[in-house]
Amino acid sequence: MKIYVLLTLLFSLNSYALILETMSFADVEKTANEKIKKYGANNVLMVFDIDNTLLAMKQDYGSDQWFNWQYSHCVKKHDKKMSNCVANNMGDLLELTAQIYALSGSVPTETKAVEVMKSLQEKGTKVMLLTSRGPNIRNATERELQKNGFNPQANTIGPKGGYPAYYTPYQLENYKADGLSKLDIKGLPKPRQISFQNGIMMTAGLNKGIMLKTILHKTKTHFKSIIFVDDHIKHTKRMESIIGADKTIDLVAYRYGKMDKAVKTFHESDKKAAISAHENFKSMLKKVFNK
Repeated sequence: MKIYVLLTLLFSLNSYALILETMSFADVEKTANEKIKKYGANNVLMVFDIDNTLLAMKQDYGSDQWFNWQYSHCVKKHDKKMSNCVANNMGDLLELTAQIYALSGSVPTETKAVEVMKSLQEKGTKVMLLTSRGPNIRNATERELQKNGFNPQANTIGPKGGYPAYYTPYQLENYKADGLSKLDIKGLPKPRQISFQNGIMMTAGLNKGIMLKTILHKTKTHFKSIIFVDDHIKHTKRMESIIGADKTIDLVAYRYGKMDKAVKTFHESDKKAAISAHENFKSMLKKVFNK
């Protein structure tokens, strides 16, 4: 375990915000047990990302690294010579991703991840998942989590089952209703529909620090310690910026790197397998579903 080089350690009298790097959920479990001993299990919230943190796709096509490749080069147009775009806008890319998820399987990034979540839940620690996936992928997401032994709703926050409908955070002047300030919403993208059900908050790519703050406000919950685990450094930074600003919360954000090698291998590859998979996928949709 090591402190991530370019990040900060913010101290107050009895709380701090800390970002660490890890390759194993064993480190996460150790920290969680320390916070449980210090504050009590009911005062600790575990927040986990899904893609390349709890679960990884069985193939590159449709994976987190594939999505980011397409988003960067085709949607954001960082590579104007890119000839293998599957979509030219975010809406089309999300729709295709939902179709892939509906048919694809996932596996745990490590068996320890399943064990750690279950163990902490049994100790009385609250758990929730915070994903950039959109609400339209909920059914496939819950299917794969259950299949692989994850049960986030076993001991989570909010009403049983969560909230039955989609909702849109920080609309117009309604940001105060979400527990936010003008500073929180400055520079944020246009809000999109999100959902919180069965212990899973599907944020549709919105700022995870802001989204966690809104759901804590919505469920009227407060924790002395929050432990956040995500494979993207940008999400740990955002969590530190928003949740770490609350000096009543002892925040530890882990940048999880178990899948780094697979992600690097994909980005350094010629992408031929993923390109071929997309052509086969389109052919199957046309042949079977006439799409």
